[in-house]
Amino acid sequence: MRGAFITLVVAAALASLSVSPANAFCIFGGCDPTEAQARQIFENLLKLRFDKPGKILEFKQTMSERLEMHATGEKGFEIFFNARVEFPEGANLECKPDDAGAFPEGCSSGKHYVTSPRSVDPTGKQYVAPGATVTFDEEYRFYADPKGWKGPDGNVYAQ
Repeated sequence: MRGAFITLVVAAALASLSVSPANAFCIFGGCDPTEAQARQIFENLLKLRFDKPGKILEFKQTMSERLEMHATGEKGFEIFFNARVEFPEGANLECKPDDAGAFPEGCSSGKHYVTSPRSVDPTGKQYVAPGATVTFDEEYRFYADPKGWKGPDGNVYAQ
């Protein structure tokens, strides 16, 4: 009897807030960013980082975790993933090293490829040879926003 009363109270509260049943769980903190949203961010940032299109061969979430910044109380969420991208035309071809292996100014020799800016990023553009497949091992941090979660691409993803 008591369980039925609690269910009725919760249903009435949700109805008064005009929340759809699909989003009802989100009110209680259950809607986290998704792998599909992380993939969309990856696609967005890939276009910014490389001047030629890449074909995503694989995108797999490996881990996720909720965060709370203790100093500010701000809520966050991280999605860790691995991805493999083929560049049929290559990318950033102006950064191809010369015969001695030296890279042009403004280009990076780094072989660790990332899309999301971090302090450990390779500085400068990275050369990708035509037909090469690049592996990404990254994490994206999302921040709580009144409309959903703000991703590292600056967009807000609704829950």
